[in-house]
Amino acid sequence: MTDKKKQVLFINPEEATSFVLKGIQIDQLLPREFCEQFSAYVVRMNPGQIKKPSYHKKGEELYYVLSGEGEAILDGKEYELRKGCFFRVPPGVVHQFMTIEEPICMLNFHSPPVFADKDTYFIE
Repeated sequence: MTDKKKQVLFINPEEATSFVLKGIQIDQLLPREFCEQFSAYVVRMNPGQIKKPSYHKKGEELYYVLSGEGEAILDGKEYELRKGCFFRVPPGVVHQFMTIEEPICMLNFHSPPVFADKDTYFIE
């Protein structure tokens, strides 16, 4: 049996697995069985949405804003999000996002892989 983690993978936009996590639309670009060193997502938020504060014990995150505007609170500090912004969230850092009038779309990578049921902790 061939190890999927060692195979080339090409995903068309309509092939990504989509789900909603705590009200936020997530497209999982890299299927779980292909994730060895990192996981990859597109995060989509509608106007007026808030992503609840969360953190990862092991996962480091990279974000790139593809479109839209919003705000991030990273480790208690506020940042303006707009197209072209790039940022890193180290393990253990609480992060939260919100939109006001515009939707936002962000590319998101985690290393090691992070999933909704693995290394994701929400602050309620």
